Amino acid sequence: MELIADTVDLSAYLDAPNFTALVRNASEFADQVKADLDPNAPRETAPGLSIHNARGLIHFRLGEVSVWSGYNGHRKSMFTSQAAIDLAAQGERVLIVSLEMLPWRTMSRMARQACGEAHPSAGLIDRFHDWTDGRLWLFDHVGRIAPDRALALCRYFAEVHKGTHVFLDSWMMICASEEALDEQKAFSTDLCRLAQESNLHVHVVAHCKKPGGMSSEAKPPGRYDVRGSGAISDQASNVFSVWMNKSKFERLDANPGDLEAQAEPCGMLKCDKQRNGSWEGSIKLWHDAASLRFCDDRTSRVEPYRFLTRGHQ
Repeated sequence: MELIADTVDLSAYLDAPNFTALVRNASEFADQVKADLDPNAPRETAPGLSIHNARGLIHFRLGEVSVWSGYNGHRKSMFTSQAAIDLAAQGERVLIVSLEMLPWRTMSRMARQACGEAHPSAGLIDRFHDWTDGRLWLFDHVGRIAPDRALALCRYFAEVHKGTHVFLDSWMMICASEEALDEQKAFSTDLCRLAQESNLHVHVVAHCKKPGGMSSEAKPPGRYDVRGSGAISDQASNVFSVWMNKSKFERLDANPGDLEAQAEPCGMLKCDKQRNGSWEGSIKLWHDAASLRFCDDRTSRVEPYRFLTRGHQ
């Protein structure tokens, strides 16, 4: 793991590259279209999630923006930290910009997820951190940053560190005012353009509107529940929501022996939009309290990631 100090000079990356209009004959794209529509073409090679039930369904393609939404307290940041490990394990170069959590706390959570336990040994923690070098970077800053600085940081990571994925956590720490819809729309547009120009995949954590009526947080949110400008979900290539089954935990608090509650999933990952993919839908999640890992079921043992097991490099 490497830190990018908040004092790094980003002035050279504040301005977007000059736009050049490229008008081309439609016929020039024939080879790309044939490759895209070839029934014998190789399977999607873009990285995805390691959760078995999500394999082959969700892919994080370069040049795209993904929005990760959820109600406050529904563990969307915890889920995206596991996604960052998944991406790094597939050879991606990942930057985490966690504006609400100190870097060492982020790494403490990720160490638990990677090692598969609440209190991994010092040796296993060292092995994890050694493995992250050249794969994972953190921006050493807590607090709000301006939209132009967030964009500059992404350009810097793409150019200097040859990065491929950036996690911005969260949207409200960049566009702080919920009423500044024009600022949010402009940042959303700039973010999508930056992803295309830099060939980054940018992941942005966003909050959902507070649910109204009697439903409270019992119903998983969708793309139209993202707080702020509609451009956030409209312009993004992918929109995911992380929802936790709070009712299950409340019932288990009241009665730990409630078998029906035990059998229910702890939450759900909902893919509400995947512009360049063929799948949208929901995946049930179980959450292991010790490792903070999201799992396919509640009975399988949580194991360390393969890169931490002996003999695996």
